[in-house]
Amino acid sequence: MDSLSQIVLGAATFALVKDKEIGKKAMLYGAILGTIPDLDVLLNPFFTDIQQYAIHRAFSHSIFFLFPLSLIFGIWFHKKYKTPYFGWFWASFLALFTHPLLDICTTYGTRILYPFSKEFYSLNNVFVVDPLYTIWLLIACIVLLILKKDNSFRKKIIATSLTISTLYLVWGLVIRTFIYNEFTEKLNSENILFSKLTVTPTPFNTFYWQVVVKTDDGYYISDYSLLDSNHKMELIYVQNDESIIRKIKADKSLEPFVNFSQDFAYARFENGIEKVSVLKFGVFLNKDKQPELFFPLCKNENGDYFIDKNISYSLDEASKSIWKRIKGN
Repeated sequence: MDSLSQIVLGAATFALVKDKEIGKKAMLYGAILGTIPDLDVLLNPFFTDIQQYAIHRAFSHSIFFLFPLSLIFGIWFHKKYKTPYFGWFWASFLALFTHPLLDICTTYGTRILYPFSKEFYSLNNVFVVDPLYTIWLLIACIVLLILKKDNSFRKKIIATSLTISTLYLVWGLVIRTFIYNEFTEKLNSENILFSKLTVTPTPFNTFYWQVVVKTDDGYYISDYSLLDSNHKMELIYVQNDESIIRKIKADKSLEPFVNFSQDFAYARFENGIEKVSVLKFGVFLNKDKQPELFFPLCKNENGDYFIDKNISYSLDEASKSIWKRIKGN
């Protein structure tokens, strides 16, 4: 998830264990620990855009890295403060490991079992940035900075903020499950055969969702707002070029991209250029109800692959479209 969310989550979880003992310093330590897994982005300048898919949210987000790192930090804090070791280990582990656990809730996913598994695990119950999740933890951290160490309300504030933010994640999971079941029933009732179905939240909210259904030769795309007065669940079909998909899967240099797609890669020829997009984040439909796609993998005239970072659609148009759909049809 975004850096601010990880910082305040790390601060709150560490403080949950150690606020009474060291006060405001607990938030500082937790904020630092909560940031550590994302330091893998510092390696990006040394790799191509495609190789970066193999770096981010891999080793630094793995339980097999964060558990021993918690042991080490536990020893360091134990020696520094001369108090029992287990409390320091537990505080360190919570601040570190809640980072990938929160990332698992996003559509991006996390390789929490790396290197024994390169699979991205994702629950898709919250967007990578959602103020309705972050705000409670941020408020709690600000209040803790103001209150004195001996204030009896400090622990209640920490526990309440963690409870509300966690319940928001549960809310997203419940809504996603409901929409997933609704579309599964619709597809079955219309005798549409599909291999995979994903439901993803749109930016900054859990009220408007996008749906991507994979079939043998293409995708059905739809959306769903909780505020819709008529849940007609319209399906828009796009053809997938399987010959391109087979080609990129056979290219070992593109394995990071293929793995990142989680089997939701959509390929087509566009103006004579091969383009492959990742649909697991959902698809923004423009005013003509045609998909606008994010950062596709492209093949240039020399036969080399690259990530096209040019945005061909209007962010203003996308924002207006999302806000309109949140309010319902």
